[in-house]
Amino acid sequence: MRMIPALLALLTGLLTAVAVSAQDDVPIFDNYLSLRAVLDAQMKNRDIAEVMTTFGGSSPPEELEALEARVREIFPRDFENAALLRRNEMENGWRQELIAYWTGIDYIYVYLLLHDRDEGLLSVTMRFNTDFDELNAAF
Repeated sequence: MRMIPALLALLTGLLTAVAVSAQDDVPIFDNYLSLRAVLDAQMKNRDIAEVMTTFGGSSPPEELEALEARVREIFPRDFENAALLRRNEMENGWRQELIAYWTGIDYIYVYLLLHDRDEGLLSVTMRFNTDFDELNAAF
């Protein structure tokens, strides 16, 4: 399904402003596979409020629910596929990732800044957007 350009522009603007930073209540994952299992399940199901909460969103529940409703409006079907598009290994346990989720020709992208620490893996920053170039520019 081709997206309506005005609706796509609105979502792009809204999602560009969404950035999740690590908070004290953000879970530290045992390993990368457990982090991806949670992220992939939530993103594929379009559970945006849950993604934001799981990865440290500090927005009020009403804002998260409104954001999720917009995503569900633009993407009426759950995402069927996920793929790591880009990874940048950095020093001292840090890395960046860009992950795509899609069904048919409907795509959404997730950017993660991860820190592997002694106690586990932490998603320090998480952003998502329908504009690949917006998130790819973080690399």
